[in-house]
Amino acid sequence: MDTRPMNAAEPPPLVLRRCARVLVADEDDRVLFNFSSGAVSPESQFFDTIGGGIDADETPPEAAARELFEETGLRVEPADLGPVVAHTAGEWWAGPTTRIYQDDTYFFLRTPHFTPTFDYMEEGERRSITSAEWLTVSQLDTIDHAVFPVPIATLVKQLIGGDLPTEPVELTWVNWTGVDKRCPVPE
Repeated sequence: MDTRPMNAAEPPPLVLRRCARVLVADEDDRVLFNFSSGAVSPESQFFDTIGGGIDADETPPEAAARELFEETGLRVEPADLGPVVAHTAGEWWAGPTTRIYQDDTYFFLRTPHFTPTFDYMEEGERRSITSAEWLTVSQLDTIDHAVFPVPIATLVKQLIGGDLPTEPVELTWVNWTGVDKRCPVPE
């Protein structure tokens, strides 16, 4: 579903958003996601990879490490994240008047299982993220269509299998709207 206003003559200008994301996998090959319900529209439900915007004074690894701490409570050094494993970029609507061009860099981190905390999140994140979920590859396959900003099950399988790319994988941007009603938290 497109969230753009029906009567808009000119779309709003694109806002550039550079992001750093971390695909976090535990020793049992579960991957950590945030789950959001009602963040983009009242009916929206989606899974979000850990990560967010890169501040002007940060490198992508620094932003990824900061975002990982803010969204989960797990502290790592930027160097612990290793090389960039994937990239994607594209446009999406964050509500009826906000048009974003997002450029995402992905890192992969293996870590022992831990219980995420929301104690370090910014207020806006606390309002939009409703839970943190460790998902198996099988569960990810069922909800991959509802992962923000792009489906990543194939990449996650590759990474968990130990096949780290020598060059970042280019993930295909999809027309993501955040209003998919088909993604309850898998059991």
